[in-house]
Amino acid sequence: MIDATLFQADAWRPFVTALRNSMPPEVGEAEFRGTMAPGTFGGSIAYDGDHRHPGLDLERGERPTDMLGSLTELTGGQVLAVRGVTTRSGAATVSIVPSAPQVSFGMGSDLLEDVHLAAGAHPEPYRREPVRYDMAFSAGADAATVTALVRQLLPDARPADPSELAAAEADLGVALPDDVRALFLAAAEGTLVLQPADRERFYGLRIVPLADAAARAYLEPQARYLSWRYGATEVVAPDPDGRMQQLAASLAWFVVGEDGGGNLYVVDLAPGPQGTFGQVLFVDHEMSAGARWLAPSLTELLTERPTTLAKLGPEGGLLVRVGSHSGKTLADVQPTTEVLYVSAGAAPCDLSALAGHRLRTLVTESAVVANLPAITELPALEYLQLDVAGWQQLLRAGQVPSNLLAAGVSGRAGWTDTVDVVNGLLAAWKQEPIQVIDVPVQL
Repeated sequence: MIDATLFQADAWRPFVTALRNSMPPEVGEAEFRGTMAPGTFGGSIAYDGDHRHPGLDLERGERPTDMLGSLTELTGGQVLAVRGVTTRSGAATVSIVPSAPQVSFGMGSDLLEDVHLAAGAHPEPYRREPVRYDMAFSAGADAATVTALVRQLLPDARPADPSELAAAEADLGVALPDDVRALFLAAAEGTLVLQPADRERFYGLRIVPLADAAARAYLEPQARYLSWRYGATEVVAPDPDGRMQQLAASLAWFVVGEDGGGNLYVVDLAPGPQGTFGQVLFVDHEMSAGARWLAPSLTELLTERPTTLAKLGPEGGLLVRVGSHSGKTLADVQPTTEVLYVSAGAAPCDLSALAGHRLRTLVTESAVVANLPAITELPALEYLQLDVAGWQQLLRAGQVPSNLLAAGVSGRAGWTDTVDVVNGLLAAWKQEPIQVIDVPVQL
């Protein structure tokens, strides 16, 4: 629960005072937008609505953000969105938005970043389910080899209980490859450092215990894409070698190890048509979607020690950016295009040209497109990112596409207008409005 002190003017007076003190002489208003959570905070300040306008160079300890540190411990363990505004006359208000499942927070201008219209929904790439092909094991997979190697490197290791393996396989709905079973039956955990040491070859891995829920949870969709804005704009290129399926995440990826840097080694139990059952993939923690092929089996990873990750396939026309910077037009949108960015060009883009296209994501601004209501003719559109003015236009006309699962709100529009758009979208989907708590502060 949020500490009630956070809703009192005295708590915010040092912050608001510093915000006013940061105003250059020619500026009449300063506005902070950001987030707070236990031990952390961040955001940006706009002067007279311009976030590029520099503030006065205050000493450390006197800057507005320096005043937020002590307040983060009052958030009750949750993330809060905070908007603070003050004028030169001293009138000031701090608006606090508690965390809510129907909205996600960004930073600065895009503070109320995404509106979740369908509870629990994930972007399309993360909803894809693997096809179960009848695939063979690699000829190089050998349980006895793995058993001998692990026992040599970890002679004192405790083996996993067979019941743990059985439970894992029951959850997966498929038996693990024999060489993967051999790994855990030789060592439930521990770090395999392969010999001889060679920087040019695969070093080894830390065995992820079968009960390590945290490591396995990283493969869950929400852990990978973090927010709808990022997940909806991800595309997964097809594997040019056909060894992997075109998946952002997969329930058929089973974690066997990690590299000490937060990256995972997984065995693939639903490979592509040219893959092998139990092939090893590398899941990079800096990538929000997909994985990269590394070895045809766990055995071959540990014995042949490859280090070269397979190259990612080309995105092709899966993602298209239209505008003067890219030089592309709507004519470059292909039947396979999933994600479309439309930015300023020589003339507004007429979206009616896309009628019937199965785009799933559109990111644009109302000023750079013509015929904005034409988006209602995009039957697969599930995520639309617009500026506040664009959303206001669609809401007034009752033309917000009913097939949306989430909505992105971009740009630093007026705070009241932004909140009204968010709550207008939620009302259209019969969801509760977000809570905004205003704290007036007199200086």
